[in-house]
Amino acid sequence: MLIKLSRALEVEMWEMFDFGHNVTIKELKENLQSFVKTSDEPSLRLASKIIRAVSR
Repeated sequence: MLIKLSRALEVEMWEMFDFGHNVTIKELKENLQSFVKTSDEPSLRLASKIIRAVSR
């Protein structure tokens, strides 16, 4: 199941478990803004679906 998920998301398996270092709220917002600015429509739609699913 995890392998299928990583393939569907087009990420390496380890990336799904890399929670990164502790960052400030400012850094989180900057990272998200950068993602939004540089992503294409399909990536933004997928990100939106994932965020909605996780935040339920």
